[in-house]
Amino acid sequence: MNTATLIFLGLLVNVGAFVCFPDTGRFGFTFLYLSTLLWTAFAFFLGARPPGTVNGRALRALVFAAACLFSSLSFLPQRDSINPLQKLNRGNYPDRKAVFTGLLRLGISVPALLPPQPPEVLP
Repeated sequence: MNTATLIFLGLLVNVGAFVCFPDTGRFGFTFLYLSTLLWTAFAFFLGARPPGTVNGRALRALVFAAACLFSSLSFLPQRDSINPLQKLNRGNYPDRKAVFTGLLRLGISVPALLPPQPPEVLP
């Protein structure tokens, strides 16, 4: 796993957390940008001394992704001041509507994620 793989993993984890918990308020995109920037810098730092074995590279990628996920879920700002890690601990998991809203905030519209609307009854 080279540096580009670690950067992609960090970006994927940060965007995934942002999409699953879209109620970030006005600091959501700022957090996404800064978190991705910091994890990219850390990936460059880790890429300077690559491990020699395949297992070492896989372990490095796994630990990197887990640390990125933990920090993203711990520090992602939310409007209700409860971080996503606490929400997951309480059993409040993201649903299809939250994922739809998160993707919509990134400019991606997937109407299939919305729950089916009841048919309109005309009088």
